[in-house]
Amino acid sequence: MLTLASVFHGVNYHEDLNQVVVCITAVCLLLEVCYKFNSMVYQRANIKEAIQIVLDDRVYLEGPVEAAVCKKYDRLAKNLVYCSCVLYTFTCAVLIFYPVAAGLVKEQVLPVGCSIPFFDYTQHPWYMINYIMNATLIVLLAVMFAGLDGPFYLFVCHCAAQLEILILYASLIGENPDNPDEQRRIVGKMFDIHTRVSDFNSKCSRIFQDIFLSQTICSTIHICVSLFHVQFNSKSNSFGMALTNVCKMWLFCYGGEFIKTKADEFNNALYASRWYEQWIRRDLGDILFMMANAQRNYGFSVGGFRYLSYETFKEIMKTAYTCNAFLQHVLN
Repeated sequence: MLTLASVFHGVNYHEDLNQVVVCITAVCLLLEVCYKFNSMVYQRANIKEAIQIVLDDRVYLEGPVEAAVCKKYDRLAKNLVYCSCVLYTFTCAVLIFYPVAAGLVKEQVLPVGCSIPFFDYTQHPWYMINYIMNATLIVLLAVMFAGLDGPFYLFVCHCAAQLEILILYASLIGENPDNPDEQRRIVGKMFDIHTRVSDFNSKCSRIFQDIFLSQTICSTIHICVSLFHVQFNSKSNSFGMALTNVCKMWLFCYGGEFIKTKADEFNNALYASRWYEQWIRRDLGDILFMMANAQRNYGFSVGGFRYLSYETFKEIMKTAYTCNAFLQHVLN
């Protein structure tokens, strides 16, 4: 209903370019959160299973090194969640309070392009009613986005912690050739952890691949439209929306790039180890399998087309800038 209200708002005030732009932003925002929420509800069984895997992990009990690694990535997960919450809170505050601070209330500017259908929001008391409705909607969307992003950061840090533990174990291969039983134990333990983290990463990638595709498309549109809005109306509050979408996609791409980097480091650590001193065929086979598997695409898929990475972030920004330049050319 809110999406239809935003569309109706844009159609009703189509002669005002400012209202059309903020309407497009509102529609994309609502569609993005609606699709993400429904997708995560549909995938709730898989998400619950993945979260339970993280909660049931007890690798930190196996030694001080493992405990230190797990603590490090627990702290990173909390920091990423805090950054996400601060980001959405900042956007929420800008959208709600900027019109008041900039004196745009006198011009009857709404925070977002959504108003109650069939009523002229410029008439008293409908402007204030619509302003309060917009503020409530913005707060609700900010809370939803912050809550829905949490599992992704949790999964990223769990995968990264497991891969770092594998890197530490890889450095022990061949360190004690006089104790083959210990070497076999290390390789067997590595193979078990590697299998579990590979399955977990694949499961998480399948859960989020359609969600990240929709977020990539919507964020590209948001960045393009927000930049366009700021350029033709210097008093607009779209700079907050543009900054938030840039930072949001950077955080997602950072998570994907982080996992890919850790997988590459694990592959390099295996190759640099003294694996050639393993004379048991089964252990050598396990090591070679882990080497080959670490070279495949670890990370989080974007619709099955590519993976979240800094390269993806660069393409998003390039596409948004190109579309913005095209809109500027058409307007001129």
